[in-house]
Amino acid sequence: TMFLPAPLLDRLKMWLQNPHRRTSPFKTAIENPEVQANFASLQQQQDSSILIFLEDNSKSMQQAQQLKLASLGQLTASIAHEIRNPLGAISHAAQLLAESESLDSADQHLSNIIHEHTIRLNDTIENVLELSRRHPASPQPINLSDWLIEFSDQFNQTEVDQGKFFVSVQPEHLEIRFDSSQLQQVLNNLCENGLRYSMQKTGKPVIHLNAGLQADTDQPYLDIIDEGPGIDSQTASRLFEPFHTTERTGTGLGLYISRELCQANNARLDHIASYQGGCCFRIIFPHAQTTH
Repeated sequence: TMFLPAPLLDRLKMWLQNPHRRTSPFKTAIENPEVQANFASLQQQQDSSILIFLEDNSKSMQQAQQLKLASLGQLTASIAHEIRNPLGAISHAAQLLAESESLDSADQHLSNIIHEHTIRLNDTIENVLELSRRHPASPQPINLSDWLIEFSDQFNQTEVDQGKFFVSVQPEHLEIRFDSSQLQQVLNNLCENGLRYSMQKTGKPVIHLNAGLQADTDQPYLDIIDEGPGIDSQTASRLFEPFHTTERTGTGLGLYISRELCQANNARLDHIASYQGGCCFRIIFPHAQTTH
């Protein structure tokens, strides 16, 4: 057992204590796929050996993700529509109240607070409804270098704040499989956040998009790196939780939806500790030959 990775060795010890217990999935490294380990005892005369089964959870996670998104979409759509009607009435009443000439400055301030928070809540509803409107992923081959250059150009055409993108793809003709429109949604979210944090720290909206092949698995990956202050360990542990945000105006759904989209395309989105500072998100794609 001395040659087993520490997470696998821990689960073997748990199983030895209770063979009927199913151990939890694990990763040997943050960039590696999640693995489920199962154990069986082999009785051979006086020697008792243990057979270890290792199963890549990626495919089962993708299937579970599609079922979860379908169920979540139906539920959230019903709830969101029920909230939207009274929210619209509150927003309209707050706007009419703000137009009253008899309102003093203190009451005007309270009216503005109501209006601002109805806008924020409506943004949250829109994000939630995106879960119910989403079409199933249709992964297709994408030349990553060409796609990233086109994405950078389109981003700066549609966004008010212009960003400076540094794109590096090795090998040059690296190909991935992903639903193009969903990849654009993921990159829009990650780049909007990254450019904002770079601007806050350095005064320059800069993003580095570095792509390549993982040395151990030969899987394509894309790093989205900003030049901001980075993320502390406590915040990093909750990054992908829905409705968790450190921004006053954020909905806390951007990273959650981005990870959901990646999983629906059999890819993974992780936060990687960056030794160069700033924040790094890594998308690990399935092999381009993978079929779905």
